[in-house]
Amino acid sequence: MNEKASAAKGMFILSFAGIIAKVMSVFYTPFLVSILGPVGYGAYAKTTEVFLFVYALSCMGAQPAVAKVVAEYTALQNPKGAVKVLKVASRFYAVLGAILGVAMIFSAGMLSVVAKSPQSKIGIMALGPCILITSLLAVFRGFMQGKNDMTPIAVSQIFEQFLNVFISLLCAFILVQSSIELGNAGAQIGTSVGALFACFYVIYCYDKKGYKEEALESRIPNRKIRNRRILSKVIKYSIPITLSAGLQNFGGVVDMLNVSSRLGVAGFTEEGANILYGQLSQYKTLYGVPLVIITAIGTTVLPSIAKSIVLKERKEAKRKISYAFKMAFMIAIPSAVGLSMLSTEVYTSLYGNSNGSDIMMYGSIVLVLMSMTQIQSTVLQGINKLYYVLKTFCLGIVVKIIVNFLLVGIPEINIYGVIIGNCLWHLIPAVLNHKKICSTMMMRMPILRLTIKPIVASAAMAIAIYILKMPLSFIYRFVDLTRITAIPITVILVSVGSFVYIYLIILMGGITKRDIEGVSPKILKVIPRFMRIKLR
Repeated sequence: MNEKASAAKGMFILSFAGIIAKVMSVFYTPFLVSILGPVGYGAYAKTTEVFLFVYALSCMGAQPAVAKVVAEYTALQNPKGAVKVLKVASRFYAVLGAILGVAMIFSAGMLSVVAKSPQSKIGIMALGPCILITSLLAVFRGFMQGKNDMTPIAVSQIFEQFLNVFISLLCAFILVQSSIELGNAGAQIGTSVGALFACFYVIYCYDKKGYKEEALESRIPNRKIRNRRILSKVIKYSIPITLSAGLQNFGGVVDMLNVSSRLGVAGFTEEGANILYGQLSQYKTLYGVPLVIITAIGTTVLPSIAKSIVLKERKEAKRKISYAFKMAFMIAIPSAVGLSMLSTEVYTSLYGNSNGSDIMMYGSIVLVLMSMTQIQSTVLQGINKLYYVLKTFCLGIVVKIIVNFLLVGIPEINIYGVIIGNCLWHLIPAVLNHKKICSTMMMRMPILRLTIKPIVASAAMAIAIYILKMPLSFIYRFVDLTRITAIPITVILVSVGSFVYIYLIILMGGITKRDIEGVSPKILKVIPRFMRIKLR
C-alpha cells in the first residue's frame, strides 16, 4: 500500500471512530441536561472547561510530539530509537500528569470560585486522577500515530467514549438525587474510567503488535541514543504544541471567566448566565462532530509531513500539505452550511426545543476557521515552525478577550459576542499562518482554488434544503415542532442535502476514484452506479 493510500485509510478509520465517539457525546448531552437541569449543566460545562485547559497543559502536546519523534526515527529506519522514545516519554508525562492532577484537586475550590460556579468544586476534584491517566494514554497513542497505526487509536476512542457516556450518566443520575454538586461530580467519573480502559487497550495493542520485539530483532546497527537527548527532543516539540493547544483551550476558559460576569453587566442573573453558558456548550458539542474529521486529517498528516521533512522530500511535503487543506475544506464548508440552515431542527431533535439554535445558526462559520487553523497548526508542527503557531494564537486570544469584554456586556448582543470573538480569534491566526506556510515551503496555496468546489456544492445543497423547508413553514402553523416531529424531518433534510453535495462534488472532480480507492476499493461497490460512473 502506497503512503497516500495508507494515509487516506488511516484518515478514514480515525474519522469513522471520531464520528461515532462524537455522536455518542452529542446524544449524551440531552440526557445529561435532563438529569442535571439547565443550571446544573452550566456548572458541568464550566467544570469541563477547567479540565480541558489543565489537560491541554499536561498532555495535549504529548501525542503529536511523540508521534513526530517516532515518525522521524522510523523514517531513519531506527525502530529501537522509536521504542526508546515511548519509554522516556511515558516516564516524563506520568510524573507531569501526576503533579498537575494533584494540583488540580487541591486548587478545585479556588477554580470554582474564579469560574463563579461553586457547584463545580467536587467535579473538578473528581477529574484530578484523569490528568495522569490521559497523559499516559496520549503517549501511547502518539507512538501508534508515529507508526501510522491508526486502528488502536480509533478503537480506543470508541471504547473510551462508550464507557464515559454510560458511567457518567449512571453516576450523575444516582448522585444528583443528593445535590447538583454531587451530580456534576458523578457526570465526570466516566471520563477517568473511560480513559483508563482505553489506556489498557492501547498498551495491549502495543504488546500484541510486537513493536518491542521488532526493535530487538532489528539488524540495523545499534545506534545508542541517550535518554536525555530523546527527552530533550520530545520536550522541544511538545512545549510549543502544548502551549498552542493550551491557548486554543484557553479560549474556553476565557469564555468561562468573563462571559458570566459580562452577562451580569448585560442584566442577566447568575442562573440566567449559567443557562446561556450551557447553550454555548451545546453549540460547541455540535460543531465538534465534523471537527473530529478535521482532527483525523491532522493526526494522519503530521507524521507523514514530518517524515518528508526529515528525508528532505520538499515536493512530497507540499503535496501532502495541499491534500490536507483540500480534505479539510471539503468537510468543514458543507458542515457549517448544513448546521446553520438546520440549526432549529437539529436542536429540537436533540434537546426537545430550539433554545440556543440561533447560536449555531450564526456561529457555524467558526467551524471553517477552526478547521483551517487546526490543519495549519499541524502543518507548522510538521515543518518545525512550532513557536510561530504560539505567536499567532497569542495574538488571536488577546483580540478574543477584548471583543468578549466589549460585546458580551451589551444587552442586545450578550452571548453572541462570544461568536464574534471566536471568529476573530481564529481568523487572525489563519491569515498569518497561511502566509508563513507559503513562505517557508516556497509554495503557492490559493485558498479560493481549494474552496471553490466545496463552496459551489454547498451552495447547491443550501438551495435544495431551502426549497424542501419552504412547505414546512406552512405545516408548522398547525403542527408544533417537537422532538418526535423534528427527528424524521431532520433525517430527510440531512440525507437530501448530503446527496446533493456529494453528487456535485463528484461531478466537479472534488472527489476522485483514486481518493476513494485509497480508503477502500469496497466503497466503490456501495456507491450508486449513476454516481460511480461520474468519478474521474
